[in-house]
Amino acid sequence: MVLLLLPAIICMLRASSTYASSTSTIHQSHIFHVEPIEVVTSVLSHVHHNHRRRHDGSIMDVDVSSTKLDDDAAVSIVQGILNTHDANNDDGDIDETVLNLKLEMNRITPVGISNMFDLLVGAKESNKNEETQNAAMTTEDDDGGDNLVTDNNNETTSSTTIPSEDIETDNTTNSDNNGENVDIALNKQSSLRIDKLDLSFNDCGGEGANPPSAQLLNSVRRLFENEEYSAIPRIILMENCGIGAAFCRSIGRGILNAYERNRILSEDKTRCLYRPSVLRIGGNPAIGDAGAVAIAAAFRMATSDDNTDGSALIMEELDLSSCNIGDVGAEAIALALACNPSSLKKLDLSNNKITDVGVIALARALLESRERTSGVALEQIILDNNVGIGDDGAAALAKAVSAGVVSSVHIRSCSICAEGAAAFGKAVKEMAKQIGTQQFCSTQVDIDMSGNHFGISKPKKKKGSVYSASFLRDKASSNIKFIGRSLQSRLKGSGFGLGLTTAESDDDEEDFGNIVGEDLSDDEEDVEEIDSDRINVIARCGARSFSGEILDPSCDDATQVNDSMMLQISIGMRQCFLDNGAIDSLAAAILSMRKVGAFMSVDVNMNSDVDDLTRAALRGDNKEEVLLSSCSERYMNEVKRVLDAEERRQAAAEVAAARMF
Repeated sequence: MVLLLLPAIICMLRASSTYASSTSTIHQSHIFHVEPIEVVTSVLSHVHHNHRRRHDGSIMDVDVSSTKLDDDAAVSIVQGILNTHDANNDDGDIDETVLNLKLEMNRITPVGISNMFDLLVGAKESNKNEETQNAAMTTEDDDGGDNLVTDNNNETTSSTTIPSEDIETDNTTNSDNNGENVDIALNKQSSLRIDKLDLSFNDCGGEGANPPSAQLLNSVRRLFENEEYSAIPRIILMENCGIGAAFCRSIGRGILNAYERNRILSEDKTRCLYRPSVLRIGGNPAIGDAGAVAIAAAFRMATSDDNTDGSALIMEELDLSSCNIGDVGAEAIALALACNPSSLKKLDLSNNKITDVGVIALARALLESRERTSGVALEQIILDNNVGIGDDGAAALAKAVSAGVVSSVHIRSCSICAEGAAAFGKAVKEMAKQIGTQQFCSTQVDIDMSGNHFGISKPKKKKGSVYSASFLRDKASSNIKFIGRSLQSRLKGSGFGLGLTTAESDDDEEDFGNIVGEDLSDDEEDVEEIDSDRINVIARCGARSFSGEILDPSCDDATQVNDSMMLQISIGMRQCFLDNGAIDSLAAAILSMRKVGAFMSVDVNMNSDVDDLTRAALRGDNKEEVLLSSCSERYMNEVKRVLDAEERRQAAAEVAAARMF
């Protein structure tokens, strides 16, 4: 029966050689008409076959997502993969194999996750001794035969049998010497290294329909302790898994235990790396502030007084997006970053409930970290879609960027206006002054403000057909209003006043002005009125405010540097409703930064008023240098015109004031 169904499963194996390693993909996702036992058998057969063919190291991607795998099937896949590679490692001539295992959107429960984690850390025996009242994983190996996975939680579950002719089992057992075996575990080299384990969209965190258990929490703690390291993944994804605060507390305990072990081993100049080093647990709203505080407490306590060289790295990336975290959780993380700088490289707090209060605390912590480390305290912080973050939070982050303690700031789709954008412009100007100095050693800076609607270009509204009644009615109304505004303007100088209705918006004037081809700028009074309006527009345009800080004359005093020390600055302003004037201002800012040895590029995609050539020019395309210079010149001329109009307006106001006295 299995042989008849295997062709319907369709395993897609793709191999591409790159230097001394090769990549294989075993793809069996979205299979609903085959029993889990048959999927497991097929996957392990291909894993064993691929590993036997490659003795020069390989990368293996195994995708069994959306395949209705239950606990037994998922655990059997992990166990079969470990047994396969441990057995093949006896040959002695097989290099390390990197495995990426994708098990998302299946039917894995907390029991299955616990058993899986215990397999990865090699803690089956210790698990049995600690928790005889909970489910335990037992493996029976008789004459190199079948592997039987049982659940001792009141009943025996269905077994998954692996064909002995396809999979060789590992007959070795783990020694039970507790602390005396730590050095052996640290030096243990396996032919398998699980680089990525994706368990997302499984109700396995204990806060969903499946209740948590002490077995799950202890297994999570052991995974992060790394005490009996064998095949702990470098990257773990558990997004939308029902993870809560208790799960995070177990993570924190594991991190602290690993730190204590490292502190003891450091006397012999031996140090164990923290695994997992990339943890993505976004989309779990049950984590909340309590879970964030638990993880932050572990980061804060896992440090020593002599940590000044950035050697206290605990994780490369921590993803807590969409976890219902507010200012309390953000402040706890800020305290951890201040006490233990360089413990984290990338922090994702997007889609939460953080406001300016939490962001100011994070920025202040990054600035305080300069007292404990001389380098970058945090490489990247992501705060996208926290609508409570406004100009005050942006200004605080801008200070951290200008100080060189954070290299990348993503603050997309928040509530930043012109003042916040101007703060980042000022930070860019300060960085240009510090290029190559000891105060600022970073060479690449990324600031993404996309999705903040600080532009003045109004979104285009969809109207009816050209011949529809609504379109003709709106157009007639706009034309009548525009005619009234024009007549009133012309007769005002002759002493006649008309009580005609004026246009309700600049869009109405622009639409009809394009039809009749009339320019009202011949009248000096209208010119001054228009220029006054433009000044107000500039004041509320974020892109113009950003560029205005860079184009400040004081920036010209920056020290000239060589191209080899050029600072790379990437600015994101996608979907910010930028108009042509804002684009021209950005072009002028880009050319101004080049004069002081900083190469700045601006991404303005998804702004409807910007054409493709202009987008390429702002991104730094050398083919569009002429266009970039043209935009810059147009902006400088416009600024000069506005300033002249402002001077005339002030002079007229002074004359009028003098006549009154």
